[in-house]
Amino acid sequence: MADDLINHEKLIGLNKSEVIHLLGDPGDHGYFRNYDLVYWLGPERTFMSIDSEWLAIRFGQNEMFQSAEIVRD
Repeated sequence: MADDLINHEKLIGLNKSEVIHLLGDPGDHGYFRNYDLVYWLGPERTFMSIDSEWLAIRFGQNEMFQSAEIVRD
Protein backbone atom coordinates (compact mmCIF):
# COMPACT_ATOMS: atom_id res chain seq x y z
CA MET A 1 0.00 0.00 0.00
CA ALA A 2 2.77 2.47 0.88
CA ASP A 3 4.56 1.76 -2.39
CA ASP A 4 1.31 2.40 -4.27
CA LEU A 5 0.80 5.73 -2.46
CA ILE A 6 4.27 6.86 -3.51
CA ASN A 7 4.42 5.38 -7.02
CA HIS A 8 1.00 6.61 -8.07
CA GLU A 9 1.34 9.98 -6.31
CA LYS A 10 -1.94 9.51 -4.45
CA LEU A 11 -1.07 12.00 -1.73
CA ILE A 12 -0.48 14.94 -4.08
CA GLY A 13 -2.98 17.71 -3.45
CA LEU A 14 -3.81 16.56 0.08
CA ASN A 15 -3.18 18.58 3.21
CA LYS A 16 -1.90 17.18 6.50
CA SER A 17 -5.35 16.58 8.02
CA GLU A 18 -6.52 14.78 4.86
CA VAL A 19 -3.47 12.49 4.92
CA ILE A 20 -4.11 11.68 8.59
CA HIS A 21 -7.77 11.00 7.78
CA LEU A 22 -6.69 8.64 4.97
CA LEU A 23 -3.87 6.82 6.82
CA GLY A 24 -4.83 7.24 10.48
CA ASP A 25 -2.91 8.69 13.39
CA PRO A 26 0.80 7.85 13.08
CA GLY A 27 1.36 7.94 16.83
CA ASP A 28 4.43 9.35 18.54
CA HIS A 29 7.31 6.91 18.24
CA GLY A 30 10.27 9.30 18.25
CA TYR A 31 11.79 8.17 14.96
CA PHE A 32 12.74 10.39 12.02
CA ARG A 33 11.99 13.79 13.55
CA ASN A 34 12.98 15.52 10.28
CA TYR A 35 9.67 14.34 8.73
CA ASP A 36 6.20 15.63 9.57
CA LEU A 37 4.43 12.24 9.71
CA VAL A 38 5.99 8.79 10.02
CA TYR A 39 4.09 5.49 9.84
CA TRP A 40 5.60 2.15 10.83
CA LEU A 41 5.14 -0.37 7.99
CA GLY A 42 6.77 -3.43 9.52
CA PRO A 43 10.01 -5.35 9.11
CA GLU A 44 11.98 -4.47 5.99
CA ARG A 45 11.16 -6.58 2.96
CA THR A 46 14.51 -8.27 2.46
CA PHE A 47 15.97 -11.70 3.08
CA MET A 48 17.57 -10.56 6.34
CA SER A 49 14.92 -8.35 7.95
CA ILE A 50 16.97 -6.57 10.59
CA ASP A 51 15.45 -3.09 10.36
CA SER A 52 11.94 -1.70 10.09
CA GLU A 53 10.43 0.20 7.18
CA TRP A 54 8.58 3.47 7.69
CA LEU A 55 6.47 5.69 5.44
CA ALA A 56 7.92 9.17 5.99
CA ILE A 57 5.96 12.22 4.80
CA ARG A 58 6.83 15.91 4.52
CA PHE A 59 4.50 18.84 4.11
CA GLY A 60 5.25 22.25 2.61
CA GLN A 61 3.50 25.58 2.83
CA ASN A 62 -0.04 25.56 4.22
CA GLU A 63 0.57 21.97 5.35
CA MET A 64 0.14 20.65 1.79
CA PHE A 65 1.77 17.34 0.86
CA GLN A 66 5.32 17.78 -0.42
CA SER A 67 6.97 14.35 -0.51
CA ALA A 68 6.90 10.78 0.80
CA GLU A 69 9.43 8.00 0.90
CA ILE A 70 10.03 4.65 2.54
CA VAL A 71 12.92 4.82 5.01
CA ARG A 72 14.61 2.23 7.22
CA ASP A 73 15.85 2.57 10.78
